[in-house]
Amino acid sequence: MKFMVATVLSIFSVGVLADSWGGALSLDPAKTNIIKATTTLTPGAAPFPQTGELFLWPGMSNGTGDLIQTTLESWPDNTWCGATPGQWCVRASVFGGFGQIDSTTTQTVSIAGKVVATLNHDSGPFMKGWGTGTECDGGCSGSIAAQTYTNTTIMFDAADPNFVNTLVLSGGTTFTGFANQQGGKVWTIASIHIPAMV
Repeated sequence: MKFMVATVLSIFSVGVLADSWGGALSLDPAKTNIIKATTTLTPGAAPFPQTGELFLWPGMSNGTGDLIQTTLESWPDNTWCGATPGQWCVRASVFGGFGQIDSTTTQTVSIAGKVVATLNHDSGPFMKGWGTGTECDGGCSGSIAAQTYTNTTIMFDAADPNFVNTLVLSGGTTFTGFANQQGGKVWTIASIHIPAMV
């Protein structure tokens, strides 16, 4: 199953078990502001049974607390979203929501061309970073299949020709086809491959 994630920013002036992490790709911080980002995530099968909470997500951050995320979620009981055991839940979400309001973010999440989740959020400072997450909370069962992100596009309000220099990979993550257009105003990644979580 493929999940298409589109995030658009309209700019205007004004005793808990520790988390663990799987593979990721991160780009942060940019010199200019992200105004739109899209990607398609193919997550593979959800682990079953699940013992904690597993989150797979592409997200954007501003470095001050706001993290705009589209999350695929695996819980011990996923009936809250209408899923059956072993299926993913999906939602548009924001972690944080701190600071002054500088931008409004619109998230749209689609499965096979059908919109399944949307969220509008007044955010703090403009988004500067984009990345992926494999987040395991509460002693979860980690991912059992590789994740693939395809046709990722990140657009800025002005060119940042050095955005590539912020790239960080972890957990065996690889990518192909990293390129830019318009002098670094638009960046694209053809494919990101994240191995199953060990």
